[in-house]
Amino acid sequence: MSTTLRESLDAALADCVVIDCETTGLNPADARIIEIAALRVHDGVPVETFHTLVDPGVPLPREITALTGISPQQLVGKPSFADIIGDVTGFLGERTVVGHNVEFDISFINAEVRRSGSSTPPVVPTVVCTAESARRLIPRDRVGRYRLATLADVLGLAHRPSHRAVDDVLATADLLAFLGSLSR
Repeated sequence: MSTTLRESLDAALADCVVIDCETTGLNPADARIIEIAALRVHDGVPVETFHTLVDPGVPLPREITALTGISPQQLVGKPSFADIIGDVTGFLGERTVVGHNVEFDISFINAEVRRSGSSTPPVVPTVVCTAESARRLIPRDRVGRYRLATLADVLGLAHRPSHRAVDDVLATADLLAFLGSLSR
């Protein structure tokens, strides 16, 4: 393993925020966030959680409800992303941001920040992608695919992802700890 990857994993375990977003689709130009969770990790231990459902202001596709279990009725009366920008950016702070295919989540957060017209700058953090790290550290013949659910099952992680943001950040934090243990 390269020193850079080891250093990135160690730094993330020392102080990071693991994030996950559920969205109305795959393209941040026209899809919206419907749920966001973030888990602050310090010295390898989860210390604080941020979570909210989000009113996307657009119809929720049936296939997204089928995938996530989130119904349009659950989003009624929830804050818009514009309402929670300060909470999200404050929770992320200057920490390393970790996620499984983290660029997906960052691209949605940045799109929502720009769309809101907020004076808060888009999120451009230091990131660690657990999918990319797993590809570099775990042989494909051991796991098959590097999807979070597959890795959680094969590696026997404590938490399992469910296409719900809280479950997914917990599984990603477990994976981060596992990957960090490989670097020692």
